[in-house]
Amino acid sequence: MNALPFLAILLGVASVAHPPATGGQAAVIGSPGRPATSRAIELRVTGVRVLPSIGNRTASAGREFVIVETAWKNLVPKKAVNRKKAADRTAGAGSLGFGGGATAQDKAAASADTTLEDVKFEARPLPNLLWLIVDGRVAEPIDVQATRGLPGHVGPDGLSIPGFEQVVSGGLAFETQAGAKSLALLFLDSVNGHLLVPISGPVPALATGLGGSARANEIVELAATGATWADAKDPGRRRLVVTLRGISRKEALVDLPFADFGFLLTDQGCVFSPDRDAAGLTRPLAPRGRFTPFVPSEGQLAFSVPAATRAAALLFRPRQGAAIDLPVLGEVKPKWPAPEATITDGDVLRVLKLPGTAVPPGLPPPAAGAEQVALDLVVENLRTGAGIELQAAQQFRLVGPGDARIVPSRASTQAPCRLDGRNVVPAGGSRRFTLVYDVPPGAPLQLEYRGFNVKSELIKVR
Repeated sequence: MNALPFLAILLGVASVAHPPATGGQAAVIGSPGRPATSRAIELRVTGVRVLPSIGNRTASAGREFVIVETAWKNLVPKKAVNRKKAADRTAGAGSLGFGGGATAQDKAAASADTTLEDVKFEARPLPNLLWLIVDGRVAEPIDVQATRGLPGHVGPDGLSIPGFEQVVSGGLAFETQAGAKSLALLFLDSVNGHLLVPISGPVPALATGLGGSARANEIVELAATGATWADAKDPGRRRLVVTLRGISRKEALVDLPFADFGFLLTDQGCVFSPDRDAAGLTRPLAPRGRFTPFVPSEGQLAFSVPAATRAAALLFRPRQGAAIDLPVLGEVKPKWPAPEATITDGDVLRVLKLPGTAVPPGLPPPAAGAEQVALDLVVENLRTGAGIELQAAQQFRLVGPGDARIVPSRASTQAPCRLDGRNVVPAGGSRRFTLVYDVPPGAPLQLEYRGFNVKSELIKVR
């Protein structure tokens, strides 16, 4: 028998559906110092200790390894198995119409060939099923590498218990914040029943939602619980760290690929993707954030934004599931001047050219013998079901003297409001950005747009 949760991986990455939970029970909660029991297993915590390092692994600053010693007992009853029928390829096919039905002798023979045999319990992949709940607000995954460094560990990839009332024991390692006041194990099994096993401190309260200002779709519920500023590497920019609290609305783990489908919208209309390798975060949610059911958990996303940013909202725009938009800093109502020109690219997108060609200060100088011009553009995604990835060098070229095509310069990547990451315009949203070009001094210029339904359309620049 397998422990199979519904593992929801959103946005077309993958989706694996398993049998739904039975009995409508959210989770069995054990008592401190006592096991918790489902229809298939008994899970007991036999010990816990804290270490600063395991082998050549040292915990990150402000964090430590929690080693949980566990004992897993298989409670799946033995199953009657007729070995002769299992080996007979025609078993169950009847008597070819002669006499019909089994005789007493047949039944006696069948009984003699029937034995009670063990049913193996398996849980894999274990890191998707077992979580350490810390202070009732953070779900920490199994540290697979650290667990492998423990003598007598369980798993960590999977757990297998051969037969009825057999026990498998061993340790599991989790890296978490130092000095936790409450610990518990959450085991997800939508077939046999979920388990919450308290270890120390107050028992976490089970929940189905977040309430308050949280926003939800059919998969997950999210709330922005904090936003803090930090210095950024690039001049003219700051780092905004957004703290998110979330809970799965399914009785299973939910994966959210924020790196691909999470965006920060600023009051200037700029859009930024989360930093994939942001340092200093206690639980980074990029490239992927994981949220468990029953117990909300927290994590952080970091964005490098213009220093002039005063307001921001987090946009999560999955391919599957409804959009979730969360205010994280003030009220965001992007505004820009009336456009000088507009191009409508069928039912896909709309391009707005805003007035002016001034270059933002602080950018690298142009190539020798050239001057710089900048375009202030807004692209509106007219479709609500998917983001649109822009290709600036192919779609937004300037036409100069002699019909020369001029692509955006590398200075565009350093503009305060710029394309970054995969250059995506969020589904049903808009994105403002600056493109910088090195052009012949004083030359007349046109913007050539090439799109999905528009082969080539020209807009006068100067």
